[in-house]
Amino acid sequence: MQILKEEVRSAIVLAAYEEFRQSGYSEASMRRIAAAAGMTSGNIYRYFRNKEDLFDAIVGPLYSEYSRYAEEYLKTAEAIVTDGWDVQARISFFDRVQDTLVGLLKASGPSLLLLLCRSEGSKYESIRSELTGFVESLLTKTFTAVKGPGGPLDERERIEIGMLSATLIESVAWIVAKYHDSDMVGTLVERMIDVFGGGIEKRLETYRS
Repeated sequence: MQILKEEVRSAIVLAAYEEFRQSGYSEASMRRIAAAAGMTSGNIYRYFRNKEDLFDAIVGPLYSEYSRYAEEYLKTAEAIVTDGWDVQARISFFDRVQDTLVGLLKASGPSLLLLLCRSEGSKYESIRSELTGFVESLLTKTFTAVKGPGGPLDERERIEIGMLSATLIESVAWIVAKYHDSDMVGTLVERMIDVFGGGIEKRLETYRS
């Protein structure tokens, strides 16, 4: 019976993070990870089946947490739209989304960089598109509900929403790639969301005027 040591596993994960950070998922080498962890290439497979398994061990928990929140908030947004989206409900809801996002970014540590900026070639490589789609869905529901009797969103309004969503996620990725301190990342993202939120509120005011 093989006895796996937690300290060895931790050393592998640490070495893997550095390898993925420097080379990205596609170009990362299990041989280099093993060498950096101080073991043979064969021994590393006692702990992880392959490179995908190792990458998943680092970024999988963060992705699962994001997915759970995304599903929850989209359902909540749909319910608010159906039941009536008054000003206070909208403010309260988006405050919750902002607090959750900033908290998640602060707590995610180094795995966020790998997920957003180093995952090409892995099963997570579409994460930016997924996040953009999530934000786009939230904004579409918000704009549609506030516009109300004004009718469905026109093509220009949908383009605006897509532009805002993509810019927001790309801005988060830029921050994560440039700054590695979790508190700094959280602070910068919080400020960025405040700016975006102010712009969105200003845009929504045109529907109420």
